[in-house]
Formats: sequence, C-alpha cells, structure tokens
Amino acid sequence: MPHTSILRFGLILAAALVLLAGLGTVAFYLSRPQALPLPEEFDKPVMAAQIEFLADALRRSAAQIAAHPQTLACFVSAAPAVCQTQAANLHALNQDATVLFVTAEQNQLLPGFLPGDTRRLLAGAGGDGTGATATATFNLSLSQPVMDSDGKRLGFVIVEQSVPQLQSLFDTLPLPDAAAYAELQQVQTGDTSMVLMRRGNQAIKRDAHPTLIALAGTPWQIAVWRPITPVVESVAPYAIGWLVASLVIAILVMATMLSVRNRVTDSLRMLVKFTNDLRLLRLRAEYPVSLAEFKTPLETMLKLGKVMMGRQKEVTTQARMDHLSQVNNRRSFDEKQKELFASLKDGWSHSLLILDIDNFKQVNDTFGHEAGDQLIIKFGDALKACLRNSDFIARLGGDEFCVLFPFTPLERAQELAERLRAKMPESIELIPGVTHKLSWSGGLSEYSRDDKQENEALARADAALLEAKRGGRNATRVRAAA
Repeated sequence: MPHTSILRFGLILAAALVLLAGLGTVAFYLSRPQALPLPEEFDKPVMAAQIEFLADALRRSAAQIAAHPQTLACFVSAAPAVCQTQAANLHALNQDATVLFVTAEQNQLLPGFLPGDTRRLLAGAGGDGTGATATATFNLSLSQPVMDSDGKRLGFVIVEQSVPQLQSLFDTLPLPDAAAYAELQQVQTGDTSMVLMRRGNQAIKRDAHPTLIALAGTPWQIAVWRPITPVVESVAPYAIGWLVASLVIAILVMATMLSVRNRVTDSLRMLVKFTNDLRLLRLRAEYPVSLAEFKTPLETMLKLGKVMMGRQKEVTTQARMDHLSQVNNRRSFDEKQKELFASLKDGWSHSLLILDIDNFKQVNDTFGHEAGDQLIIKFGDALKACLRNSDFIARLGGDEFCVLFPFTPLERAQELAERLRAKMPESIELIPGVTHKLSWSGGLSEYSRDDKQENEALARADAALLEAKRGGRNATRVRAAA
C-alpha cells in the first residue's frame, strides 16, 4: 500500500473541495433564471393595480345594472317607455359610461339605447357649427348576462367606460433600469397584440425577451424588456467567487493539515519518549499530548508500562537478591564492587568486610538444614538491622557474607566493624526450643588505586578472615593494601 503523508492528504482534500466548490458554482450558475428578475416593486406596479381596480368596479357596476328590476322590466316588455326611462337613469348616474341593452335571441339593441360612437357624435354636433371633435381616449368595455327569475338568459348589458388617465398611469410605471423598455399592449386574437403605449429604449427589444404582466379584467398587458448581460460579465462574478472560495479552502485545509501534522509529530515524539523511558525503567508522571486520539491510548500504555516496570523491577530485584537471606546476591556484589573500584580514580576510599558464621556446619549437622537456613535468614536480618543504610550487604555463598562500606576509609571501617560486633544479638532462636549462640569471624580490607583488579581487595579480606578463623574465631582481622 503506498504511503501518503498528511500534507499530501491535505492537498488531495483541498483539490477535492475546490472541485466540489466549482461544481456547485456551475450548478448554481445554470440554475439561475435566464432573464434577470424584475425588482419586487415591479411584480405588480401601482398603475396595474389601479387599472385592475377600475375594471373590477366596472364589472360590479355592470352586474348591478343587469340585476336591477327596471333592467329586467325593459328586457321582458321591450317597451320603449320603460327602456328609455332606464337609459335616462343610467346616463344621469354616469355620463362617461355608455350602456347598451342587447337581446339574447336576435342580438338587437333595445329602444332608448344608442351605441357609444353615435352618442358621442350627437353630443359633439351643433353649437358653434365647426363640426365634430374627438379626444384620444382608451375605452374599457364588458358584457354582463341578464337572467330572469327562472334563470333564463334574456340578453346582455354592455358597459363601456373610457379610461382617459391610462396614459398618465403608464407614465408612472417604474422601469427596472435606465436601459429598460416597456409597452402597454392590447391582446388580440391568437398570439398577436397591438401596442398602445411605449416607453424607454426600444432598441433592446431585438435581443431580449419581455416579462409580461397581465392586467386582470382587461384586454391589456404590460411587457417589459431588460438589456441582456454579456456572458463574460454574467460568468465573471461566479468565477471570481469560485476562485476566492478555492483560495480560502486551500488556505484553511493546508493550515489545518500543518497543524494536525505538527500535533501528530509532537504526539509521536512523546510516544517515542515513553518507549525509551520504559526501556530504561523510568516512567514520568504523565506524557502530555495535544491530540485526543493519542491521549487515551497513551494513558492506557502508561498504565500497562507502570505494571510492566513494576514487574520488571520485581524480577530484577529478585534476580539481584539472595532468596534465603534477602540480602544482595553474589551477582549484585560483583556489580557494586566494580562500580566502587571504578570510582577510585576520583580519589574516593572504599572498604569491605567478609563475615563467616562460626560453627555453621555444626548447626546443620546437629539440628538439620532447616535450622541452618534459619541461621542464615536471621543472621542476614541482624546485619540489616545493625548496619547503615548506605552499607551494601551481600551473601557470597554458604554462610559467608560481605559488607561493602562505600566512601569509607579503612580506619573508619574498623570502627564500624567493632560497632557491628557489639550490636549483633548474642543468641538466635533457630527452631522452637533450639537457641544458638551467635558469633562470627571477619576479615577487613580496603580497595586501593594500586590494585589491578577489583577482586584484589576481596582476596586480602578473605586472607584476613582465614587468620581470624585460625586465631580462634569470633574476631575480626585487618589486612591493608601493600
């Protein structure tokens, strides 16, 4: 499996995120409306609402006229007097509106109602004799069915209302921007339409598609064109946004990866330090790491390491201790002697005392090996109780012990040996009912810088011990270096 560094992984992650951001930008760009939306106020301009209000008022007026009892009487009787009376009433109520009553069966105009154009010609005739005049007006007309009490359709009421303020309303129409163009159109049959009014830059009509706003209740609609933004200009903000996002992503990812790498490196160094400390059997109280992923495993390893170190120390201690007397064994003695001998070149003085239990073989032969073992054990306990903590006690084998006096010249060692003999117990109980008088013979010497080997001092002490035994035991002999 190929190896991947944290920084390489960060580069891969950054590239993936940049690509994902690019795909998101493209998707957003493609999903945007192709024509720019009109401002919110243009969704339903005020002028459109006003025109729709006029149309709704005209529709309600036509409905009221169609339901009026006198209108029903006109349609039922078709009497000129009844119809003329209703026509006069409607004209008196609204002189700007033209109302026509048309029968359902023959589509004939009932008496008393004149078409709108005819009424306007009559109203403009005479006077100063100059002829007819006309004003530019926009008319809105609609028809409302007239029903009798049985639901039968009798005819139609046609109401036509002029909207002279339409031009001023259209002039108040807010355009989206200065380059926009708008038209007020009248929808005709099919998809055709007739332009009634126009505003703005008509040139953009060739390239752009209009936004249509229907005027409910009327045959009119508002068409608005906005200039098309060039592709480069429309894409540029998205491309710049993607580049900025990519740069931010790359910086954040690489900064995060560098931080993670440094933290991982520090944690691994702490792990190496822990391993090295465990090898040297010296563990610290804690090994701080900055990543939580390393903390729990390292704490577990620290607990296991302490258990292992405790067991290792126990095993090491047992390997260096004499199992019977519970003092240092010959191996530990050799290591300690080597250490002291090496320090002689620094000017230090060290002494050693060899001890041999008197009459040990007689105890074994008389009371058995169990009693002899007890004598070894209790003699070792007595040595530990009567010597200094700095003194090194070891069992060399059998009933032979040795005491090293570190940093102690021979004269001072003689004093310590005499004090040891004075403090040692006179007797020891070996087994129930058996008490043995305790005595020992000793040979004392010192390490010398003239010695070639560390065992030369041990040999001198051993020779002094032999003199003590030959001299009657229970005594200490001294043999200094030549």
